[in-house]
Amino acid sequence: MSASEEELIGHSYTRARKHPLVIGKLPGAGRLPGGPYTITQVMTMVISFGLLVMTRDLWAHFGAMNFILMALIPWGLAWVLRYARLDGRDPARAVRSLLIYSSTPAQGRLAGKPQRGARPRLATATCTVRVRSAERPAPAAAAQLVPVPAPVARRTARPVPVPAAAVAARAEPKTGLQALLASLGEQ
Repeated sequence: MSASEEELIGHSYTRARKHPLVIGKLPGAGRLPGGPYTITQVMTMVISFGLLVMTRDLWAHFGAMNFILMALIPWGLAWVLRYARLDGRDPARAVRSLLIYSSTPAQGRLAGKPQRGARPRLATATCTVRVRSAERPAPAAAAQLVPVPAPVARRTARPVPVPAAAVAARAEPKTGLQALLASLGEQ
């Protein structure tokens, strides 16, 4: 390989750079039991412990076992959250994303404000089409009449005379619009 054909290899270390903010991992101080804990885990432990204390009258009928349950349930929920991942994110961030997505306006935002679509209005319009022939027939040509065979039901009747200019115009349309109008006239 020459210097101009050198093979370039790129590496991505984004997964290694994602260090979550944790509590309980201090240099020289050691770790908390079962830790370190993310902020989501700590908030889950605090909230679940608070709910257990507030609802103590409903479930606390086990004597000394009540204190063990008040410690194990919040810690167990935090331990479950350590391994629970939704699209590679912790559940709190996934729920936050879902709330942001559900509160976003349907048309999006423009300069930080909700984008509003124009209200639909009834549109009325008129269109006038004037068809002019490109050539005006000469007065003598307009006077010539060409016989056209009558329909099958009227064989006994006389043929109806048609001007020669009309026969010529029907035979060779000059433009696409004239061809369309001629085909509509034949139906």
